[in-house]
Amino acid sequence: MALGTRKAFHSETVFGSGFEHEQKIKDQIAAQKSGLGVDPAPMEMNITTRVDHFNGSNSDTYEMRYIIDWSHYNSSQGPILFYAGNEGGIWNFYNNSGFVTKTLAEKYGALVVFAEHRYYGTSMPFGNETFEKDNLRFLTIEQVMWDYVDLLNFIKANETDTGLKDRATILFGGSYGGMLASWMRMKYPNHFQGALASSAPILWFEGKTDPNAYTVVASKVFKKMGGQECYDLLSRGFYELTNLMYDPSKYQGIKDTFNMCDVPTHPANITTLIGIMSDSLGTMAMVNYPYPTNFVNPLPAWPMMEACVQAKTFPPSSGPGEGESVFNFTNVMALQRAANVFYNHTGQEACLDIKEEQSSGLDTSGWTV
Repeated sequence: MALGTRKAFHSETVFGSGFEHEQKIKDQIAAQKSGLGVDPAPMEMNITTRVDHFNGSNSDTYEMRYIIDWSHYNSSQGPILFYAGNEGGIWNFYNNSGFVTKTLAEKYGALVVFAEHRYYGTSMPFGNETFEKDNLRFLTIEQVMWDYVDLLNFIKANETDTGLKDRATILFGGSYGGMLASWMRMKYPNHFQGALASSAPILWFEGKTDPNAYTVVASKVFKKMGGQECYDLLSRGFYELTNLMYDPSKYQGIKDTFNMCDVPTHPANITTLIGIMSDSLGTMAMVNYPYPTNFVNPLPAWPMMEACVQAKTFPPSSGPGEGESVFNFTNVMALQRAANVFYNHTGQEACLDIKEEQSSGLDTSGWTV
């Protein structure tokens, strides 16, 4: 399998988009907390921090958003669990990090903090002009990490709970956020006493790591969750789909198999489709949680296991008719059923539009400017 180029499909069909998306998440979380009798609910706050932490002559500041959750905090001994926000609004990360916000917070009586990455969500240093070329020089890892150090220092200086200043702080993050968590643990060990980096390629740079390492790990997970049969079906599906790339007589069959909005007209369309299928499977490896989520897309619990169940569920086949090709799309259909768990599990998409710019729970604006 290979890693494709797109991350996800239309998570806004679940919660809406923008501020509507966030408000629905907040309402859902508040309802859940109320039902559990937990008080107070997570609070959205802002801290005034510097735009440039390393130039004393630049006094510009901006409002960085964060979430603080005292729901399970034990004031006598609770640690601080600090999520290093990455590319997206912070509520979406909070809403899909139950291991931190519920499991660990309750077990250890922890104070939970989710920091929003500058240039995302509402943490815009220059308002509507944040992404102007001259302002992008402040979108750096060094500035982001010190934003988080600044926030931690502010929280530990809480006058109503002086014990916080001596509490251990453990960092959490996934993907790029996991990279930030691990790097902050290395660079600021006096501030952060541990870090858990999930799916974080902290050394995945040219010449440092096998460029196929991610694909190898994701493939191993499919073997573990669905056995060799699942892995073989998906591998053959990719192989056969690639071989169909230059056979226009099969384009209608590809369109029907993947419920595409349009019949492919060029090999490049098949290349895009392969990328979508690959990225769908690879992303499920990163969010293969034991409970349903809607972080990147609506997904069932253990989505990789479900994908393999679907891949191995063969529909009735009457076989080729007289004069028809022996090729019957069996493996390609298995690939489609597996990837469909990711990109259209709830049936929210009427058809697969490979021309459409896909969206997800992540915000790509900071990567593409």
